[in-house]
Amino acid sequence: MSASGLNFFFFTVLPVAFGELLHWLYDWQILICGVLALIAARIWGRSVIRAARITARAKVPPAESRRPAAEPIVVPTPLAAGAEPIVKTPSPQAPELADRLFSLREQIRNTLGRMPCTDEVLSAERLDDCRGIADFPLGEPPASAGRAQIARFEALKSKLAALKGVRETDTCRNAWEALVRISMDARDLMGEEPAKVAGQSG
Repeated sequence: MSASGLNFFFFTVLPVAFGELLHWLYDWQILICGVLALIAARIWGRSVIRAARITARAKVPPAESRRPAAEPIVVPTPLAAGAEPIVKTPSPQAPELADRLFSLREQIRNTLGRMPCTDEVLSAERLDDCRGIADFPLGEPPASAGRAQIARFEALKSKLAALKGVRETDTCRNAWEALVRISMDARDLMGEEPAKVAGQSG
C-alpha cells in the first residue's frame, strides 16, 4: 500500500468510521449498558455461589474425623496367684437419718402452713395431713448411734405413733402444738452427732 493510501485510510476513513461508531454507541447506549449489567450480574452470582461452596466444604470435617468415638477397651487385670477375685456388692441406697429427719420437718412445715392455730376442729383434709405425718417412714437409727441418740429416736417414734390417734373432735391448736413438738424433737436429733454420744454408750 502506498503512502497516499495509508494517509487516506488513517486521516479519512478511520475518523469517519470512529465517528459513526460513537454515533451508534450513543444511540444504543441504554441497551448496551443493560447487556453489560446482565453479564456483570451473572459473573458476580457465579463467584458468590462458588465462594459459598468452598466455605461449606471447609466446614465439613473429613470422614475420618466424623467417625463415632470408639468405646474404651477394658483390659482385665490378671489376678495374682492364689488371690481371690474382688466382688463389689452394691451398697443399699437407704437415705441417712439426717435426710429423713429433714424430710419429716419439711412435711410438718407444709402442714402447719395450711393449718391455723385456733380452737377450730380439724377438717377432714387437716386430719389426713396429720395422719400422713404419723405414718412417716422414719426407719431405724444408725448402727453407730449411742444410747442418748437411740433414746431420742424412740421418743420421736412414740410421738409420731401418738399422732395417729388424732380425731375429728380435736382442735387445730392441739394438732399444731403436737406437730411443733415433733418438729423440735427431729431438729434436736438432727443436731446430735453419733460421735458426741459415743462416750455415753458404755
